[in-house]
Amino acid sequence: MKPNPVTWAVRSSVRFWRHRAVFKGLPEASSVNGGRWFSASTGRGVSVMEEILARVVVPLPSYETRDKSPPPPESTSLEFMNFYRGLEKESKVDFLSKLSQECGVDHKTVSELAVKLLDTQRRDQATVLQAEDRLRYSLTPRYKQLFSHVSRVEGGVKFLVDLRADLLEILTSKASDSPHIR
Repeated sequence: MKPNPVTWAVRSSVRFWRHRAVFKGLPEASSVNGGRWFSASTGRGVSVMEEILARVVVPLPSYETRDKSPPPPESTSLEFMNFYRGLEKESKVDFLSKLSQECGVDHKTVSELAVKLLDTQRRDQATVLQAEDRLRYSLTPRYKQLFSHVSRVEGGVKFLVDLRADLLEILTSKASDSPHIR
């Protein structure tokens, strides 16, 4: 089938608008001197780093709807990747600290479920297994879903390998003493 110029134009414009969302935060970020995106504040007083994290790291779905929640759009993974690549080395340390600390495990929920698990020990085996499964699910950090979706994007696996190399470098150079990064 021979491509029609009108069809080609429509398809390319759809691609443009779909990927335009990736660059939505760039006007704010590019106005910052020295490329330090995270220090810029939006009109609401929230830093660009916090805004990116709020947009790309979705809350963990409830236990009951864990398999039914739709995946986030590809543009959020691309936005995360482009933002991280644009950071300087010391900014990456701050960003990874913030990501690991604020988008990790919900410790309050974990402790509540651990108490419930202890309470269910006297009940039947099925109840104990369900309580254990709920506790296991709540121990999943929120950023794990983000990394899972990033791995499905073109170039995502390489990005995750580079991110891991940055983390190992941070740990060996002791650039951050955050227990969350460890």
